[in-house]
Amino acid sequence: MNTKHIFVSALDINEQLPFVIKKGKNLQESFKEHDLAKKELDKFIKILEKNFKEELSYIGMDVIGEKSYERFMFKGSGFLEAMIEAPVALNAHFPDKKRAVKFCAALKKTLEKVLPKGPSKEMFIESIQVQSEQDLSLSVEKWDIMRDIRE
Repeated sequence: MNTKHIFVSALDINEQLPFVIKKGKNLQESFKEHDLAKKELDKFIKILEKNFKEELSYIGMDVIGEKSYERFMFKGSGFLEAMIEAPVALNAHFPDKKRAVKFCAALKKTLEKVLPKGPSKEMFIESIQVQSEQDLSLSVEKWDIMRDIRE
């Protein structure tokens, strides 16, 4: 059985998204920042649901290493995961291209609404595209390298 894997990735290098978590100075500050980021992520998901015209169900959070993964399941098929530490990475996975294309358009529309104006916004939105399993994906290793460069 050969399964297709189509995905849409977005990497917020410039930390424009409202739900980015930056390193806190202490544990209490880190928890406070995570709670605030989670509330902002929930607002973002509500706008995304409206633009995608489909519900997303929260399926949980994992912490792997220094990364927090917030995961959502689409009502139709596919899932979305968000790594909310800087730099934020959004990865949506689908079994078919048609759904990925629809999601990509909804994500871009959502970002148009929530991101601050400026050239970084346009570059970020233009960088988002539908990719297949043959394309290079955003792996945890690539994310770590980008985060290290950023610091």
